[in-house]
Amino acid sequence: MSFWTDALRALQQVALLQHKVEQALTTAEEARRHSIETRERVIRLETLIDIAMKRQPAAPPAPPALPESPQAGS
Repeated sequence: MSFWTDALRALQQVALLQHKVEQALTTAEEARRHSIETRERVIRLETLIDIAMKRQPAAPPAPPALPESPQAGS
């Protein structure tokens, strides 16, 4: 193979590698945005749950226990 063929092939490899790096960067940026959006949604859900739990009325007190009645016919 000639020098020019090898040089052309190397430049093609560099161009392909550059393209793959750009795709990887785009994918990483999309993943970062998705991660931020997901984190914000989780924070909103946690806030809503916290507010709902604070608004929930306290459980009513348990009724007093009644005295046991004697069983008939024993």
